[in-house]
Amino acid sequence: MSIITLCTDFGEKDSYVASMKGVILGINPSATIVDASHGVPAHDIRFAAFVLNGYYRYFPKSTIHVVVVDPGVGGTRSGMVVKTKDYLFVGPDNGVFTHILAQGHPACYELSRGHRASCTFHGRDVFAPAAARFSLRQDSTVLGKKIESPVRIDVSCPAVGRNGVTGEVIHIDGFGNAITNIPADLVRTRRIRGIMVKSYRITGLVGTYEQCSTATPCALIDSFGLLEIAVHEGSAHTNLGIGMGERVRVIWK
Repeated sequence: MSIITLCTDFGEKDSYVASMKGVILGINPSATIVDASHGVPAHDIRFAAFVLNGYYRYFPKSTIHVVVVDPGVGGTRSGMVVKTKDYLFVGPDNGVFTHILAQGHPACYELSRGHRASCTFHGRDVFAPAAARFSLRQDSTVLGKKIESPVRIDVSCPAVGRNGVTGEVIHIDGFGNAITNIPADLVRTRRIRGIMVKSYRITGLVGTYEQCSTATPCALIDSFGLLEIAVHEGSAHTNLGIGMGERVRVIWK
């Protein structure tokens, strides 16, 4: 049984997701389709790339991951399949697979658009049928030429200094938690003097959200292995005004 996951910015109001599922099942009625997320903010490639990187590895090997966050649909960007040792990724060549491309040296290929593909819905007309055919091992029917330089979005790295590390918020999740690009191994082994974000100073790390005082910012290592700024039973984004790109400084003793 083939597993195909779907991640889009389509939401749940329209027929778009159902259309993709119908196309997949029309080609491979035995496919198992998993809704990874349809709540990606419209056109937000960076958000989709982060979300994909958070879930893909927890699926069985040979899962096909389809991502359709595609503001350039119908334009010059190519459709693409990324082949890693364990998974296939199908979607636009617009940077949404940046984190996947950074892990090893996957092979990337163009996808055939076909003659009947609309100019506005490649999720239904290109990516869904390609995923279904991959699930049936019909690769040759949709694969095009190799892509040597797939598109990547810029990924910021924290700056490590003598007295600390400076990073930034790279994702705001559905709870309003502010996830930074500072990995756990940079802070877990240090004696932290303070964590600075906006005008707030956090004295150190806590282990769980429950250990945070209500309405007070706290810092912890999250399930992604990254430093996160949170508010217990609140929102760091709404309550503290912390947004994407916000500078976060960890000062060591």
